[in-house]
Amino acid sequence: MIKSFSKKALQTMEGNGKCKYYVYRLIDPRNYETFYVGKGCGNRVFQHANNEKFKVKKSEEDDVSLKKQQIQEILSEGKEVVAIIHRWNLTEDEAFEVEAALIDCYPALTNEQAGHGSDYGVISAEDLNTNLGAEEYVEPDEDYVLIKNTAQMVNDRGSLYDAVRSAWKANLSRAKKYKYVLCVVNGIVREVYKVSKWMECNDRSGRIEFVGESTNDHMSELKGKLIPQKYKKRGAAAPFLYKKSN
Repeated sequence: MIKSFSKKALQTMEGNGKCKYYVYRLIDPRNYETFYVGKGCGNRVFQHANNEKFKVKKSEEDDVSLKKQQIQEILSEGKEVVAIIHRWNLTEDEAFEVEAALIDCYPALTNEQAGHGSDYGVISAEDLNTNLGAEEYVEPDEDYVLIKNTAQMVNDRGSLYDAVRSAWKANLSRAKKYKYVLCVVNGIVREVYKVSKWMECNDRSGRIEFVGESTNDHMSELKGKLIPQKYKKRGAAAPFLYKKSN
């Protein structure tokens, strides 16, 4: 695979600078499955595919770590990651939307379920009507982890608890400090769990999970409420989020 775009290709892709973004997929050559969807410009796709170092936002560290692990495995076997450009000549806003739509289509990504704008993703008309009429909850004093799920994931796993308890790309030491988990589907808190234990998954994937049960204490008042806007904006796109201070 090439290591970068040619100078002429970059000039054409970047154009006037506004529509310079593209959305790409990374494919594992061992099974031909897509394992990551991302957006970028310039040679970003090659930095990812070749496991090069690049600037990463704090909110993306866990996400990038899991992807990096899979890429390292591919390269260690003497193979190369296959990079596919899905759509180019996009503004950044357009790229965010295409990225989010693609993530909805691939259930086993290292960047999991959510993309930018995932709170505006697939939903029935009835549920959308209910959600838009819900009230936003007031931030409680207790710290918590907010985990975004999809209705499809809940359906596939059989219950809210099975959909939310495992398996997340997050730092175990940090997660252990949080005793509540909010299960969110389409922007609405569907259940609140009190955590008794955080642990690493047994499959050595580097992901974590928790053991807990539904709570009927004061935190249960958040059920049926809409999550605050700060958990929907860009930079809060990951499915696993810690309570924000502002």
